[in-house]
Amino acid sequence: MQLDVRHDGRVTVLSIEGDLVIGDPEAAFKKAVSRLLEEGHVLLLIDCSRLRVVDSSGLGAIVRALTTAQNEGGQTKLLGVQPRFRKLLELTALGSVFEMHEDLEKAVASF
Repeated sequence: MQLDVRHDGRVTVLSIEGDLVIGDPEAAFKKAVSRLLEEGHVLLLIDCSRLRVVDSSGLGAIVRALTTAQNEGGQTKLLGVQPRFRKLLELTALGSVFEMHEDLEKAVASF
């Protein structure tokens, strides 16, 4: 998994490429999110457009990003959710928990 972090105004965009699964990928994602939140970056947009596979641990890490950001007064939203990941979100009843966007500019403006 490759994780790219960039800032678009006050919104932090985390782009995930590859697989967000148990082990190193999940740990790297959680560490990046924790560091960002500690630095005060609480408006997170997770770009899932190049995300291939998400297992239960990866999904848990994304949910933790959402709840932790909310606890800090922020938000976490998803961008470019592919059909496979969208189905996982629906099966786990998380589809209604996450705000999902297809357009980067509209997603950033929604914060």
